[in-house]
Amino acid sequence: MTQGYILDENVVIYAQRGVDEYDNPNLDCTDLVNGIIDHDLRILVVDDVLWDKYDDQLNNPSHHDVELGPFLMIRFWGLLQAPGKVVGLGHTAPDFPEQHAIPPGSQDDVFLVRLLVETRAILVTTDRPLRQDLMISGIQSLYNLCIVSPQETLAGF
Repeated sequence: MTQGYILDENVVIYAQRGVDEYDNPNLDCTDLVNGIIDHDLRILVVDDVLWDKYDDQLNNPSHHDVELGPFLMIRFWGLLQAPGKVVGLGHTAPDFPEQHAIPPGSQDDVFLVRLLVETRAILVTTDRPLRQDLMISGIQSLYNLCIVSPQETLAGF
């Protein structure tokens, strides 16, 4: 069975820079992106908003490690062009009734939660406050959402 993943834009940034969320050298996000690219049964799920966010991050030179960034950027763009590796909704994921319950600190990620609710893909993020907010608000359990870290995802590859 093909597994769909939604990569939070922070994962793409850390992958390009070869760091973790604390800015320490770490290749977990890089390995995750490469794992999705290289594994036949892994696909990336995007909507129009996330696609634009990826585009912004991939083209932002401040998010590139001198050696790692350009190579990963080329591979990631190749992933986005590969047949069957990306499920693009072709629209922006719609609102859902409980989205108002997302706390203010995570409102900037509502677009990710909408996509997650619509597709039931696995959200991979390093955003601990978002994970906490979705759990506390009850949205995670209500929609049976799977939200994991890059490390947890890599362990399943």
